[in-house]
Order: sequence, then structure tokens, then C-alpha cells
Amino acid sequence: MDPLGELWVGIEAFDEEAADRALVGLLWDVPLSEALTRVVIPFLAQLGDRWEDGSLSVAHEHFASNLLRRRLSALAHQHEVLPVPGVRRPRVLLACPPGERHDLMLLCFSLLLGERGWRTLFLGADTPVTALVSAARSVGADAVVLAATRPTALTAHSTSLAKLAQDHPVYIAGRGADEEVARVVGGRLLPRDLVEALEHLGPRETAPA
Repeated sequence: MDPLGELWVGIEAFDEEAADRALVGLLWDVPLSEALTRVVIPFLAQLGDRWEDGSLSVAHEHFASNLLRRRLSALAHQHEVLPVPGVRRPRVLLACPPGERHDLMLLCFSLLLGERGWRTLFLGADTPVTALVSAARSVGADAVVLAATRPTALTAHSTSLAKLAQDHPVYIAGRGADEEVARVVGGRLLPRDLVEALEHLGPRETAPA
């Protein structure tokens, strides 16, 4: 059986050891962008589809998501870009607005940005707007990326986000983001494709301090 098949068998059986072993085989010793775009992102899409059609339970979805989150964190350390003395790297804050709990795609984007040389501050799911505004101000964020699966998760905070966008470039992403939502919150819409989205986020190279 191929590693992806072994991964699904492990997930369906709640066999953490088997699923983790299969996941490591899929993610390790390949370029980060390939691991994410060819394995993780398609897997997340299939996981969501199987949860929606009832072939996987909520417990399976949580089990698989937590397993993947742990391995992605390890992958981040494996591909970490070390700081260079005297060189300033651009800083990006990534978060999901209040009520939005799906943050794994955003985590994948954070990893890709880190590989490109960005310093990432990943706040994750269900982040209060006051907290992300404060964090963006504290670190002097060069960009803020917000992801949501529902438009209302963003538009419900349009006034605060529009003010945030006056001080920091705000980008929105996810199924809940479109051009109209971007206009309402004063942000810029990112493409659904994560690799393509990288090209929309400004500088990739480090700049002198």
C-alpha cells in the first residue's frame, strides 16, 4: 500500500503510530513547497470532503488535524531560516478572526513564507481582533494575513480591520474571502493557490537593517 493509503488506514483506525509513520514518509526528504502542495493541501481538501459527506466522523477530523499540526510544526523547524546578523527580514502576522477555527491552510502558508525569508508570527485560530491589532503594532508587522472560511468572520469586524489596514498591509484569504470582502475590510485578496499567493505578499529577499 502507498504511504497515502497507509495514512488514511491509520486515521480511520485511530492508529496514531501507523498514521504518523505514513505521514513522515510523505513529508520528509522532499522540498517544503512540494510536501505542502502535493501532500498536505490535497490531503486537507480530501479530509474536509470526507467529513462533509459523512464518511469520516468529527473525531476522525480532529484526530487527523492534530496529527498533521504536530508534524507541520516539526517540519517548520526542519526548514527554519536562521537569522543573519545585520539583516532585517520582513515580519508577517497570520491569524484567523474570531469564530474561525480552521487554520491549517494558514499554517501551511506561514511555513512557505518562512522558507522565503519572512519572520512569521502565527496566532492561529479564533484570534480576537484586539489581540491581532495589538500584536501587529507590537512587532511592526510588514503584512497581516487573515484567513476565514466564511465572509462574515471578516466583515463582522470590518471597522477594526479597516483601521488596521491603515497602518499595516492586510491580506485576506480562504473560502470566505473575495473581492467584495476585501473592499469592505480594506484588505487585499490573496489567490487560493498558496504558491501563487506568495508572489502577492511583497518582498521575498531580506533587506539591510
